[in-house]
Amino acid sequence: MKKYVLGVDGGGTKTHCSIFDLDGNMVDLVSWGTTNHECLSGSYAELQAELSKLFTYILTKNNIGTEDLERCVFGLAGVDTKWQHEFITNMIFDLGIRDFTLCNDSYLGVKAGSENGTGICAINGTAFSIGGIDSKGNMLQIGGLGELSGGDFGGGEYLAGKAIAATYNSIFKGDSETLITDMFFDTLGITSKFDFVEALKGKIDDGTYKYDYFNRLVFEAANKNDAVAQGLLDNMGIEYARCISAVINNLDFCKQEPVEIILAGSIFVKGENSRAIEKIRQEISNKHKDRIITYKVLTAPPVAGAILWALEQSGMKKHHREKVLKAFE
Repeated sequence: MKKYVLGVDGGGTKTHCSIFDLDGNMVDLVSWGTTNHECLSGSYAELQAELSKLFTYILTKNNIGTEDLERCVFGLAGVDTKWQHEFITNMIFDLGIRDFTLCNDSYLGVKAGSENGTGICAINGTAFSIGGIDSKGNMLQIGGLGELSGGDFGGGEYLAGKAIAATYNSIFKGDSETLITDMFFDTLGITSKFDFVEALKGKIDDGTYKYDYFNRLVFEAANKNDAVAQGLLDNMGIEYARCISAVINNLDFCKQEPVEIILAGSIFVKGENSRAIEKIRQEISNKHKDRIITYKVLTAPPVAGAILWALEQSGMKKHHREKVLKAFE
């Protein structure tokens, strides 16, 4: 009987699910909606329903049964605590999946981006999370829990919120002037500061713009040398560096070997200004002078990390790695 592996990268905006055979050949890749319980109105119950529909769809489409799955890896945003891990593990088990690994989606970037499957992945997309895996298999996630983990300092919504605050504080509280204000006024079609809040709320409420849309104004202003926007990107980089440094300090990375830092998520990958990344490099270099640190912007989809991890657990041959990554190009 032919066996397969299944991998899922589930985020707050979209989900990718893929199936490969044990020789590293892609069988299917499908896109789905959110599978982060924090972004679903029905929370965990809706997550279970979405996963059930997703599994049924991709398995039925390819005439594969759950008994044909050698190994599965699920990297889901919103798996941040031991309780969440246990609860969602039982949920997946109830859907008929048996041999699987469940983790926060940040760990998938390590497997997708690092040749040896160790390192640190910093996600800056819809949300904020940093996950690391050392050579002994120890895993640690920093951030992603809001105020419970000291606050989240990245992600599209975070940066959009900072753009809104910079404008509001400038026009009403006397903070520094910023090009972000002009960009907001142009986007919202207003000329008076007294229309700002109502116009902004109205455009978000009626669906004209999603809240995180406005993070792009920070990049646009920074590219025009706006000091406020540049400061926002600097601060974001500093906070990411603090979290990355925490992973380095709390996992067992060998000092004689490079620590690979993989940057993932749309803000890092597609952001139109590299200032935050440059700040991360600077801060990490200052904090860890005795270490070799390398950086990589993740170009492979994180779901590739789920597949590679599942194949690794199934005894994957080394040469399958490039084959798998090429299949996602």
